[in-house]
Amino acid sequence: MAGRILIYDGIAANRIILRCKLSAACYQVLQAVSYGDVLRQIAKDRPDIVLVDLDEDPESGLRLCRTITQSGDDSAPPVICLASGCTTYLRVAALRAGASSVMAKPFHDGLLMATLRRNLREQQPFRDRRGPEPAHLAFELSEEEAQYHARPGRVAVIGAERTIPSGWLSKLRRAGARHDFSVLTPDDALTQNDESLAPEIYVLGARIRRPHDGLRLLSEIKSRSATQHARVILVLEGGDAGADQGHLTDAAMAFDLGADDVLVNGFQEEELALRIDASLARKHRTDLLRRSLHTGMQLATLDPLTGLYNRRFAFPRLGRMIRTACASQQPLAVLALDLDRFKSINDTLGHSAGDAVLVEVARRLSEAARPRDLVARSGGEEFLIALPETDLGRAHQMAQLLREQIRANPIALPGRNGPIRVTISIGVTMTGTPTQAADTLEAVLDRADRALYAAKADGRDQVSCAGFAA
Repeated sequence: MAGRILIYDGIAANRIILRCKLSAACYQVLQAVSYGDVLRQIAKDRPDIVLVDLDEDPESGLRLCRTITQSGDDSAPPVICLASGCTTYLRVAALRAGASSVMAKPFHDGLLMATLRRNLREQQPFRDRRGPEPAHLAFELSEEEAQYHARPGRVAVIGAERTIPSGWLSKLRRAGARHDFSVLTPDDALTQNDESLAPEIYVLGARIRRPHDGLRLLSEIKSRSATQHARVILVLEGGDAGADQGHLTDAAMAFDLGADDVLVNGFQEEELALRIDASLARKHRTDLLRRSLHTGMQLATLDPLTGLYNRRFAFPRLGRMIRTACASQQPLAVLALDLDRFKSINDTLGHSAGDAVLVEVARRLSEAARPRDLVARSGGEEFLIALPETDLGRAHQMAQLLREQIRANPIALPGRNGPIRVTISIGVTMTGTPTQAADTLEAVLDRADRALYAAKADGRDQVSCAGFAA
């Protein structure tokens, strides 16, 4: 099924008609016969979207919308309000109650389906999360929620002429909007290449120079890396008398091109101000989820002390590098590195001193590596470096440079007078030669370890190369 939709309409015939439309589009449809039934089904069946008709009793319908959206439950479904008399007053009241969208009846079928698709896309990242909320995400939510509400958003307005967006801005400010507004040309929007400075919201007039310029600009904004995560609100030409079929078709197309909201009835400052606030709140939540996923990936792949890749990530990556080297018969050098007498540093100077040494050694190894090289902390005081397309001579030279760089530059420790001298032993092995077409991760690591043990046996602070088929 494309999604689970809960319908509330006090008139059974209306529910049946709407259910037929949605079922034909392969949605799973639930029906509620009262406001209490709506809340019970939300708790029991967890619908993706709730459709609430306001014709029977607008005030009660808005109270229901407020109850759903302002419950404090982050998993609460979005509410789409439906009304025959879809005036500015009613749209503003519904948006204040937390409605995601407000649609006029009778429906434009294409716009109804596009609105549902937009809401489902909005919810998809959060529906995909399973299990309890990660601790770091819970912390970020509590910390950053306050920061979001304390700062204005960056909002750019683009229209046919600068005078039109400027007039919109003055009306938005009179309506209470306190964001950081700017007026841009389409070229300004398309030359933005820094996501940290790009507007968070673009408000586009549907007709900038020619009909459908807004739709074309929308698709460009959503396709560019610096602006793909920005929210876009499209303002069509219209009024409370209702939009014509062409405008409604344009609105449906805008949603499917990636618009986050559309003002079907044209510019109205209070309505637009509320939609900007709601879009910023949704963007904040989505950005926070994206950052939390990035943080989770870092926690899973990086060593928290040194910032290098951990063995959980590095060994599978090295396995792929070995297979590529063997298949292409391109040399791959693998270095196993171990700090000499590291235990004595921990025993005599403390674990904080040992940690400082590991961090500094990791920094030096990273700085010496090329972007395509793999540098990892494989455990304790042990490190691993993989050098693609590097023959034995260059690998041995690299290992000697690393060894000398560590030995020749004592490491300063916080709170200690004078630096300490550290040395490192390195084992080198090769793969990717013509006779190693079937080399494996285990075999390569074993050879690197044997070379490292040989370097230790030679008195430490040495580089040793393992035997391998050449």
